[in-house]
Amino acid sequence: MKFVLNGSLIIGTMDGANVEIAEEVGPENMFVFGALVDEIDGLRNQMRSTEPSQYFPPELNEVFATIDSGAFGARDELVDLTYTIRNRNDFYLLGADFKSYLEQ
Repeated sequence: MKFVLNGSLIIGTMDGANVEIAEEVGPENMFVFGALVDEIDGLRNQMRSTEPSQYFPPELNEVFATIDSGAFGARDELVDLTYTIRNRNDFYLLGADFKSYLEQ
């Protein structure tokens, strides 16, 4: 569970504990991006039925390419993670939320 201290910032999607925190502190005190709770099931279904190359926004594909290039080191360890996300297993909807995150 998350908690908020005076002056802290919450940057996140409006699901899980963030929904409860927003009820207490007010959504105006948070930086919210991405899907809302009632959109998640539909987005997960879309992710599983969409060609992976079309599911992710170009900006996120650039991030994946940078990781694949070894720019962040430990390429072999990171490739397993990005492979999982890229192959219709984006459980936390990184692809769906990424553009909204950039706009925040």
